[in-house]
Amino acid sequence: MKSTGIIAEFNPFHNGHLYHLEETRKLTGSDFLIAVMSGDFTQRGFPAVYRKYMRTRSALLSGADLVIEMPVFGTLAAAADFADCGVSLLSASGIADFLSFGSECGDLAMLKEQSARAQEETAGQSDLIKKALRTGISWPKARAMAYEGSGGLSSSPNDILGMEYLRALNKYHAPMTPVTVKRTDPGYHSDKRSGSFASAFAIRQALEKKDEGFLSDVLPEAHFSALKEEGCPEIRISDFDFLYNYRLYSMSPDELFHTAGMPEALARRIDNSRLCFDSAKNRIQTLKSRQDTYTKVSRCLANAALGITKEDQENFKALQSAPWIRILGFRRQAAPLLAELKKRAQVPVVTKTADAKNLLSEKALRLFEKNLQASELYRMACEQKTGRPMKNEYTRSLIIL
Repeated sequence: MKSTGIIAEFNPFHNGHLYHLEETRKLTGSDFLIAVMSGDFTQRGFPAVYRKYMRTRSALLSGADLVIEMPVFGTLAAAADFADCGVSLLSASGIADFLSFGSECGDLAMLKEQSARAQEETAGQSDLIKKALRTGISWPKARAMAYEGSGGLSSSPNDILGMEYLRALNKYHAPMTPVTVKRTDPGYHSDKRSGSFASAFAIRQALEKKDEGFLSDVLPEAHFSALKEEGCPEIRISDFDFLYNYRLYSMSPDELFHTAGMPEALARRIDNSRLCFDSAKNRIQTLKSRQDTYTKVSRCLANAALGITKEDQENFKALQSAPWIRILGFRRQAAPLLAELKKRAQVPVVTKTADAKNLLSEKALRLFEKNLQASELYRMACEQKTGRPMKNEYTRSLIIL
């Protein structure tokens, strides 16, 4: 029995993800595909466009066999911490033989070489990166420029994440063989499409514009089936404007400084603007700087709004970024995989939320409850948008197909 892990956000699940699942099964010959999926908040610092249960259903209908939730402490973090969390969860599961990830280059040997090179950063290269950042150049481009004279590094988003996955595999001595699938869409930030493929960025734009023709071409039937079954609204960061304004107004300077990922200079700028109520998007745009990118500010504000602290992040990392394995859904045919998970898992496996208090340590339970709180705030936004009640994290059952 062979299984492959895939770390993803499925925000939303689209034809590129479907292609990735299908190619992964061909490349690895795996019997089962395990998805470690971001919960209700994403790595770019925004709420997911659809609730995690809807995206879970989409993935299961499209060929995933088991979906595990990545906790908010892993999702609202930089690429290295995101990769650490995903890889550590798969490693702790004891059931993943391969790790499959998408990349712009599609060249695993090159990514391995670049990942190793990136771990040997010299003092001179660090200085070059810092100087480039001060001019307003993004970190990926600054790092790529610093390595130009020593073989180079890719500045493409998924190549960078792929390098982080490879680093994390070594860090956790994870017994998984890496494989990569070349991306088929026009590019991570492109708003175009190539045949039936488009980036999640382009698809989220099309959702906002209600471009049904575009969406019908690039989203699989599973997406529309899951959407109909779950009755889930589209969520935007604007749905959290009141929460952001209230939290940032009411937080003390000390609380701001101790927010996860928050630089001191950014905390001061937020404190100075606490009386300027604005949309979350405008606030992020106003607060970003040469040192603090749009995405970094977005994550910091999300962590502030959700009450996630530096201490929370430290405790999460102290637990190897995998304090528990929480199952969101599975296919019935994956019963043998679940049996193996229960035998081999190195951390508690949570299938019923109420059981967590009996399974987790005190420190892990505090983190688990804060992760639930983030999902409940997302549910609140959903209910306010639709006017309909939705099951909470204690009454919502697993998705079983």
